[in-house]
Amino acid sequence: MSIKTFSALYSRVLLFSSALFSLLLLSCTKQNTASIPLNETPDSTAVLKYSGTFQPTAGITIAGSAKIYLTNGKYQLALDSFRVSNGPDLKVYLGKEYPPANFINLGALQSISGQQLYIIPGQPDFSVYKYALIHCQQFNHLFGIAELKP
Repeated sequence: MSIKTFSALYSRVLLFSSALFSLLLLSCTKQNTASIPLNETPDSTAVLKYSGTFQPTAGITIAGSAKIYLTNGKYQLALDSFRVSNGPDLKVYLGKEYPPANFINLGALQSISGQQLYIIPGQPDFSVYKYALIHCQQFNHLFGIAELKP
């Protein structure tokens, strides 16, 4: 094999390795939350039990309210007129305190704006789980807090 052929082959292998490494590196990072507004609403038979207005933490913009509804014996959390700064790995929690240490994870935030619904598993004691929280799990940063009151 000539030096010219070896050099061309080496360049191709190096280029392929760099591209593969970049692809793997990018696939390990979490993307920002979707920004398409949602319009989910509770069932017309839902009964409002608790609600609270979101308050921001440092450097974050958040607006809207969190509402707990009871429908057919099951609780759901509704984010109403909701809007929050974007970030990666945003989660919706029901927490006993903030920052969250004891919480129920309701899943990933579906969108940074709009009306959204989250199923609450079981029958939590809302005198204990009295905060709706938007939390960036990846960087352990609390984005917003809504104290839930009857």
